Amino acid sequence: MANITDFTEKQFEDRLEKNVERLTKNRLAVESPTAFLLGGQPGSGKTSLRSAISEETQGNVVIIDNDTFKQQHPNFDELVKLYEKDVVKHATSYSNQLVKLN
Repeated sequence: MANITDFTEKQFEDRLEKNVERLTKNRLAVESPTAFLLGGQPGSGKTSLRSAISEETQGNVVIIDNDTFKQQHPNFDELVKLYEKDVVKHATSYSNQLVKLN
C-alpha cells in the first residue's frame, strides 16, 4: 500500500462481514422494519434519542454509528501515532465506506 490511509478490498470486506454479524446477532426480523437516521451537533440529544429508540424496540435495533467505525481502520494505531488528534480526518473515508447505504 502506498499510503497509510489506504486499505485493501479484503481488509474492508472482512471488517464489513464482522460488523454485519456483530450488529445483527440476536436481532429478530420484523415485518415492517423502521429506520431512524440521527444527526446533529455534539450535545444535540442523539445519544438520548438512541437510548429511547433502543428501549422502545426492546433492544431489537441495529445501531450504525459512523464514529465507532473509524477505529476499525486497519492502520488506525499507526494513524494515531502519525496524526494524533487529527486522526479522525484520516480515518473518515474508511468509516464512511463502511456505513454507505448503496
